[in-house]
Amino acid sequence: MSAKLPGHFYFETETYYDQLDGQMILHHPRYFVFVERAQQAWMEEVLGAPRFDWRNFPDMYLVVRRLEVDYLVPVEGVRDITVVLWPEKIRAAKLEMSFELRSRDLDTLYCGGRRINCKVDRTTHRPEFWTAPFVEAVDQLIPAASGARQA
Repeated sequence: MSAKLPGHFYFETETYYDQLDGQMILHHPRYFVFVERAQQAWMEEVLGAPRFDWRNFPDMYLVVRRLEVDYLVPVEGVRDITVVLWPEKIRAAKLEMSFELRSRDLDTLYCGGRRINCKVDRTTHRPEFWTAPFVEAVDQLIPAASGARQA
């Protein structure tokens, strides 16, 4: 997979020495930090929001309900990586995203998984519906991402 797919979000970043274990491999919980950073950047792009402005963009106020990952190839050493995200499903208060960590050229797949988010109210912390503009934006991305995966 060296070509970028429609409906997918590509977040380029890098690993650092302090994230590596004694074998010089990216320590397994660090993968989730990269997914979290990519998710924030994706939300900012989809919503047209400035840096994590959850007070004015309430769809950014969410909790992670589930996080699953399959580790496939270790990320060795300090290197450039790309986190790929795409939406799979959106429901009343639930958003299911798939993700991959790949090499910068996209040819090496280090891991893949999914993340389920739940939108919550800022004061009650109870599940709350996504805003209509957010649902509309995500609904436009899902068919493009799904079609690109099947091709």
